[in-house]
Amino acid sequence: MRFKIENEIVMLEIQNEEDLWYLSLVINEGDTIVSDVFRRTERKSDSIRNKKTEREKMSIKLKVETIEFLELSQRIHVVGVIVDGPEEVIGEHQSINIENETILRIIPANTETFIKRIEESLAFNSVAVPVLSVDDKTISLYSVNESNDEIVWKIDSGEGKMYEGKEEDHRQELLGLLEKYKKSTIYVIGPSIFRDSISKFLSQNKFSAINTDVSASEEEGIRELLQSGTVNLRRSEESKLVAEFLKKLNSELATYGTAKVNEALDLKAVSVLLITDKFFRERRSSTFLQKCELGGCRAFVVHGSWETGRMINSFGGIAALLRYRLPQ
Repeated sequence: MRFKIENEIVMLEIQNEEDLWYLSLVINEGDTIVSDVFRRTERKSDSIRNKKTEREKMSIKLKVETIEFLELSQRIHVVGVIVDGPEEVIGEHQSINIENETILRIIPANTETFIKRIEESLAFNSVAVPVLSVDDKTISLYSVNESNDEIVWKIDSGEGKMYEGKEEDHRQELLGLLEKYKKSTIYVIGPSIFRDSISKFLSQNKFSAINTDVSASEEEGIRELLQSGTVNLRRSEESKLVAEFLKKLNSELATYGTAKVNEALDLKAVSVLLITDKFFRERRSSTFLQKCELGGCRAFVVHGSWETGRMINSFGGIAALLRYRLPQ
């Protein structure tokens, strides 16, 4: 996502589906969207019988009342009241759909907070990350982005011979397949005996290869890589935080549910507040978020439709990592 400010209007370039999801959390009731819309207008002739309606394009400003993220169709549905535009439509309700690869023009009710939240999203990578999975049978390249893990290609590694340097043809084939990624950072995962060899080989051939500590390969290895927080994706940060929450439950350095989290926030014991996007959109979330800000903790919204989000949802939609154990 890219943005710039012209006068009071924030111009946002929506580049992918993750941008849409994140914007659905940032746009608030009371913000004003500047947009062109089509509305039916009444045309009257001399005779009442000849009255007819036509759809006419007009520029309006819409004060936001409700925001809904439609995951299946990948768009944001906004309903609000027209506060500026042709005189005959001011005060009427209008809906707008915000879609991928469009420009959104918005006048935030609180510009400072709005820009701060947009800048937080820009801290993460907006492009897919190449992950090379290696084991004793295959080498696979995955394109990992905020939404999924797409396999790009898979080749037979020759029962480990490629790693021993016995099959030069296989290695040259690998270099050819990876040529287009020479300017990218490639993350290598898999058992160390194979991972170390391939990482060294790629580095010797001027590739930027990171030899990770991930010993699993393919999908399991990608899951482990994301949980490590090594990859600069929001999805990776989410996986890491949820894994940390689950790990700390047994040591009582994490808690969940509205009552316990509220107590921890009152004691300023929360370091990270985890809430699902569904919980975030509920009015009661504002109380928790305000307490989080006052207590100097970090708030992180997780995707309710992802595995990580479903986990937090099973704990009531709200959880917290703690600075110290709560008093009994």
